[in-house]
Amino acid sequence: MQAIIKDVMPVGYFVSLPTGRDGYLPADDLGFTGGLAILRKLFKEGQEITVRIVCRGGAGREIVSVKKPEFAPPSEQKTIESLRLHFENEKKNRMNPRNRRRQQHNNY
Repeated sequence: MQAIIKDVMPVGYFVSLPTGRDGYLPADDLGFTGGLAILRKLFKEGQEITVRIVCRGGAGREIVSVKKPEFAPPSEQKTIESLRLHFENEKKNRMNPRNRRRQQHNNY
């Protein structure tokens, strides 16, 4: 089903579904723990994406998930994969003891 991104939040996206209900797409469904800068690079407000309903929530809101990357349009596949790799590299760099020592030294 197609959904339109209504709002980007640090923990995920709020989407508008064709049924007239709202949906929530959590950032961890995409393999990210969140972060507004990363999520704004992936999908923008007003963009149409392919989702599936995972859980019917109360208060007029559904929990949705993006379909598996092989079913997503090629442009979305590339964006998701490149951001996932970028995020993993940043995480590795932060965890590298050598980088941590440099950062501590620079903070003095």
